[in-house]
This record gives sequence, C-alpha cells and structure tokens, in this order.
Amino acid sequence: MYTYNQLIFPSHMEKNTRFLVLAGFSLNGPVGTPFIIKDEVSPIDVLGDCRLSDNVQMARQYGITPLVLRLNGSHGECTVNHDQLGIPVLQFKTVEATDESNNIDIHLFPTYMIVEGINNSFMYYFADYKNLDDLAVAIKRDLYFGQGEVDVEVINQAPFEGLCISERYVGFEGADDGFNYVSNHDSSDSAEKIQMQLDLLRDSFIDEDETGLIFTGELSSFQVDTLLFTDIAYEKAPVDLIHILGGFAKSKTEEQAVFCSVVLGSDYFSEARFSEEGQDTYAEPIQSLLAIPSTIAGEASYLEHVEVVVGMQDSINPGQIVMPCAPTYAFMRYTLPNFYISATNNQLLHINTLFSKELKQNEVANLSSSGYICIVPSIKKGFVPFSSKSLYPQNTLHSKPHYLRSIHYDVNRMADFFNRFIGEPFNNGLLQSVLSQVTSFRDQLLEDHPIYQDVSIEVLSFSQVELVLSVSFQLYGEIEIVRTSFQYVPSSEVNVTWQ
Repeated sequence: MYTYNQLIFPSHMEKNTRFLVLAGFSLNGPVGTPFIIKDEVSPIDVLGDCRLSDNVQMARQYGITPLVLRLNGSHGECTVNHDQLGIPVLQFKTVEATDESNNIDIHLFPTYMIVEGINNSFMYYFADYKNLDDLAVAIKRDLYFGQGEVDVEVINQAPFEGLCISERYVGFEGADDGFNYVSNHDSSDSAEKIQMQLDLLRDSFIDEDETGLIFTGELSSFQVDTLLFTDIAYEKAPVDLIHILGGFAKSKTEEQAVFCSVVLGSDYFSEARFSEEGQDTYAEPIQSLLAIPSTIAGEASYLEHVEVVVGMQDSINPGQIVMPCAPTYAFMRYTLPNFYISATNNQLLHINTLFSKELKQNEVANLSSSGYICIVPSIKKGFVPFSSKSLYPQNTLHSKPHYLRSIHYDVNRMADFFNRFIGEPFNNGLLQSVLSQVTSFRDQLLEDHPIYQDVSIEVLSFSQVELVLSVSFQLYGEIEIVRTSFQYVPSSEVNVTWQ
C-alpha cells in the first residue's frame, strides 16, 4: 500500500527541467501518467519487485530523480448516483492499480457515507459540508495527507438530501495489477507474452490509426532527453522497439530544443562464456545481434535516437543474479556535463561483476561497428562503454541546443499572435493585423536578440479557411537556416512544423 504523499505528480514539477524517464511494467503504482517517487520512499513499496523498481534504485545511486511511467494495469472506478434525482454525482478512482482494489466499497447512508478501504475506512457526515465540492475536498485531503485509498471528482452538483434514500453499497470495478505484463526474473518470457507487451507499448505511444506518434499521458509537458526501457530485451523485438520508442524519441526531439534518445538493453551474455560441457554460449548471440541491422534498414531515421547497450552486470536485486548494463550506461551518460557527446571510456560506477567481459576484441569491434554499445573492462576505470556515439551530429545546429531553445521559445511567442484569433472569421483585414504584429515582433527580435542575423517572413498560402506562414531564422556565424511554418485554421489551433 502506497499513499499519494509518497509521490510527486506533474502539477508539482518544474516543466522546464530536463528529465530522464523510466518506462515499463510494474505490479503497482499510477498508470499512464509520469510521477516521481520521493527519495525517502522505497520504489518496491510503490512499484513492487520488478525491473522498473530496480531501475529507480540504480538511478538514485547516480543522484538522479527519474520520472516513472508505468504502462500496465488499471485503477478501480465507481460512480455514485443521486437516488432522488437519478443522476451521477460522484466519480471515484482507487489510488492503487491492483486486483485487491476491487474490494473497496462506498457504503452510503441517508446522512453519511463511509469509504471502506483495504487498510483504512473514513466516515463523512453530510451535515459537515456545504455541498458536494466540500465533501470532495475532504476526501482528497485524506488522500493527500492521510491514508486515503480513493480519489473523487464531482460530476454533477446536487443536494445531499435524497443522495441516499436507503442504505446501499457501491463497489469498485476494473482494478487490475497487470501482472501478466511483468517480466520474470529469469527473462524467459514467451513469444505470446512479448507480443502482448509490445501491443501495450504501441498503444501507449502511437495513436490508433498510426498516422503519427503521440506522447503518453502528460509526457509532452516535459523536456525529456533520455528514456530507458528494459522490460523487453532488444533482441526479442528490435524492429518494433525501434519503431515505437525510436519514433517517439525522434518526434520528441523535433518538438523540443533538446535531443531525445532511447536506451535499450540486451539480455544476452548473462553467463560465463563456456558451459560445463565446453560449449561457447556467446557465439550464437553475437551472430544474432550482428544480423539484426539488416532487418531494420527501413527504420534508419529512428536509429540515431536509439542506443542499444550490450552487457550484463550483477543485480542490485537479491531476487536476481544479473541485470542489463543499459540502466547503468543511461544514468552515467545523463549525468555527464555535456550528455549528448560521446560517453566512450567514461567510468561506469556500481558494477562489481561484468558477465560479458569475455567478449573478444574483434567481437566488440564488430558489434560496435554495427551500432551496439559494448560494456568492457578497463584497468584504470573498472568498466566503461566502448564506442558510444554522439547524440547530435556535430556539423548541425542540433549540436547547439541553446540556439534551438531560443528559436523554439520565439516561435511559440509568434504562435500566440494567431491563437488569440481562433474562432474568428479570417479575412484580409485580420491577416494584415496578424502580419503587422508578427512583423513588429520580428523587428524587435532583430534589434534586441544577439544571435539572429535575419528573420524572414513569407505567406505561403492564404484563404478564408487557412493561412500558412513561413518563418526562417538566420543565425550569426552559422551557414544553416532554421525554418518553420505556421498553419492557422480559424476553427482550431495553430500547427507549427519544423523543416
């Protein structure tokens, strides 16, 4: 049992802070929205004994407070109707997403109600509150500051009188811990289970018709430069993982001023190289990894956003012998002063034993040339990544995120000139008004902003139903030009695209 005051939710976070996101499957915890587990709280108490909680614990060893995104499970819900008026008035939701949450009941009487939880019960006398909103505040107060097990929202305002004519129970339904998605410690998940996990992962990151990628829950509100996912080993579904998570990272990079990468792990090389019978247990996995790149050639645009880490280390979880090195690599890279440059030969802390240290030099070279990041022993530093890539192409403006951050900020300010007219009929007079404001803003940028050599504005198309405006930014000392376009449709929002 965990409580809300052990967690931090998006409304209490700084949106302009860079975050490392841990996405995966767990046995409990909020579903579909990012959250932070407070430092003094054990991740196992919130998430259960699983890889996701292991990753949180390791992130803390590097001084990182990660965003956690649980993909599986569902919270229990119930609706309380007003007996006399016959309308729904209160919508309840359980804090936990476990099967046991279905045993919670709302016990109603004509003059009061009891929330009968698994561990605690709270009684609320209607006479103590002016209206349903006040009652909801009291329930939320117990949720946030006590041991409350449910949240509530007011659907329709109604008097307390007639809410309950005779004693009744309203039970919760739909709570599910999603245990069938959580990987076993021995990594022996069946093909059917992996496909089920991939389907859930796809549903979480891609819209229904797959015309474009979307951000899960409130993830779009945050600057995300690293997303770690280790619940499905890369070799089990390379094409799917690159399409889903690599596509997300690519879209996230285009949306924000900072490059976003996804770190995936491999479950290969978890034992000594030679078995008791003398069989080489590494030869086949190496060939399997080397054969993968030819099968994902069509995903080339996503590959630059994906880092696959090869190597297994001793686990921090007593229930496991080994765990992928991918989390250790992701956390080390995230803490570098310039995280987007190559992390080759940087020391990896908190690895006592590396099970894949018996990889041969030519095998490491072949794997690295195929894009894999191998963790190798170092005499002076213990263990280090070999051939980690730079996340930004150094000959483009993506290598200078401070430029892009400024441009994105100014583009959003330009979009506000259009947003204020949404819903109004579009005509030539309105066009001239918007252009006048945008041009005046452009002139102010050129006068006051030291990085802009020129900012040009061009109307690409104009009609009564649509306006497309192109804006180009020329920076001092740079050959490249950053171009963006605004598509304004009076009945909806402004769409900003980057070229």
